[in-house]
Amino acid sequence: MSKIKDLATQTFKRWSDYDGITDSAALAFIFLMSLPALLLFTISLGSIFVKDVTLQQRIISYASNIADQATLNLLNSLFQQIPDTNTLTMGLIISILLFLWTAGNLFRQLQKTINGMWNVAYQPGAWYEESLRKRFSAMLAVLVFVLLLVASTFLEVILLNISQSFQDILPLPLNVIQYSTSVINLIILLLLFIYLYRVLPETKLDMKYVLTGSFLTVLFILIGKYAFSLYLIFGNPRSAYGSIGSLIAMFLWIYISAIIITVMAEFTKVYADYDS
Repeated sequence: MSKIKDLATQTFKRWSDYDGITDSAALAFIFLMSLPALLLFTISLGSIFVKDVTLQQRIISYASNIADQATLNLLNSLFQQIPDTNTLTMGLIISILLFLWTAGNLFRQLQKTINGMWNVAYQPGAWYEESLRKRFSAMLAVLVFVLLLVASTFLEVILLNISQSFQDILPLPLNVIQYSTSVINLIILLLLFIYLYRVLPETKLDMKYVLTGSFLTVLFILIGKYAFSLYLIFGNPRSAYGSIGSLIAMFLWIYISAIIITVMAEFTKVYADYDS
């Protein structure tokens, strides 16, 4: 218990000293600015592997846990702006590259935040080489995000097809399929944070600490999601703020998620330093 207390105390102290609350706000703001490009790029590229409608439904399913119908309608309107990927044109290539560049800003900001929290030493070299290296790392993270989302969607489709094929022989309750899908989603999210904590920073920690930090990040995001769902049910922000209540609630959840991510990123480094 003393170790857990020491880790928690050091984590919040270092997070506060680094002004983690401000960095969380910056990360949340960049996320909001990058979200349209990230979604459009995800569906544009992901439609190569699975139907774009399937990806859209998957994203809507994620959002429906923390958003009301007005916000979901905004997402559907955004999806109408997806370029036609059936024919490869110069306009399509430029659009996808712009989506990729803009979406990369989110992971570039996360990389910058983690580097600062982990006190990563400045790497000498030409400024353009460093800028290109960091930008490439951020855009690679976007591609990893897309591939993981496509993989989770693909696995869910396979699971549904298998359950339907064996429905007469071995019928599976709907709850089993839903729980299996939830487990797949959690594993995919865990893999994403393992990648982010392991690859994005310009220093490498042992996988033991990366795995622990990633698992706790996913755990607290899951707890936060259910707590926030209760707030939406009983707090009813729409009645307090009117028509913009749903947007305010969504912004608040993004900010809370950013706080969880930055605190857990700090914890990962504190844990590694504590053992060493």
